Amino acid sequence: MDVGLAVIGVQVTSMDKESWKFLQELCDIPGPSGFEAAATRLMKDYAGNYCDRVFTDKLGNTMFEKVGQKDGPTVLLAGHVDECGFIITGVNPQGYLAFSQLGGWFDQVLLGQRVLVHTRKGVLNGVIACKPPHLMESEEAKKVVTKDRMFIDIGACNKDEVEAMGVRLGDAVTPDSRMFTVEKKAYKDGKPIGKRTIVFGRALDNRLGAFAAVELLKAIKKGGVKHPNRLVAAATVQEEVGLRGAKTVAASTDPDVAIVLDVDIAGDVPGIDPL
Repeated sequence: MDVGLAVIGVQVTSMDKESWKFLQELCDIPGPSGFEAAATRLMKDYAGNYCDRVFTDKLGNTMFEKVGQKDGPTVLLAGHVDECGFIITGVNPQGYLAFSQLGGWFDQVLLGQRVLVHTRKGVLNGVIACKPPHLMESEEAKKVVTKDRMFIDIGACNKDEVEAMGVRLGDAVTPDSRMFTVEKKAYKDGKPIGKRTIVFGRALDNRLGAFAAVELLKAIKKGGVKHPNRLVAAATVQEEVGLRGAKTVAASTDPDVAIVLDVDIAGDVPGIDPL
């Protein structure tokens, strides 16, 4: 994977082993909206070495400040660290869990998803399921199963078992998937130019943005780059449920310039017109 960062004289063309390891760990840590503490803690452990000050606001945004040589403008680089997930909203008598979404989910991708339920006693394995299609009427089976007709199965037989396993209303749920890579040959103008690494990960939206922000601070410190600005890299929270962290981080940092680092839709997949 190539990462390019070009600002105030810094150019990073490839990722070192330390950065790659950090990105993998960051993307694999569970942290849906409202439950970002583990992700921001990892950010502090890593980026705290490359800034002058780390501070957090009451909502949970974590900011990394690096002050330049002059009293220049405040430049905010913000990337949110929350991911889409779910929250437990109920338990039925047979031990199945009702859930609501945290962030935007497409109903069609949920059925059969393996999930992790994060409880006070530990992490439980589960799967999102619904009424078996064998028992549906033909017209019912043709329709998309919506989230309100789904449930999470953790292997419990009744509500008492669920409680004994440590599940409580309000517990967070995340997809059970980890970041992985695919190596491929890279071409330019029809000629091979080496290899590229394609990265897949459930939380690249948008741990990648927060990662890029703190990598810039790292490059500045390691490169001994002199600059006149007050730079603030921010790991913001609760973006997926209303851009909440972005609102409070603006008040906390009072930036002159704000650059938001986030992902976008690819234009090279079936069904989408190329950009």
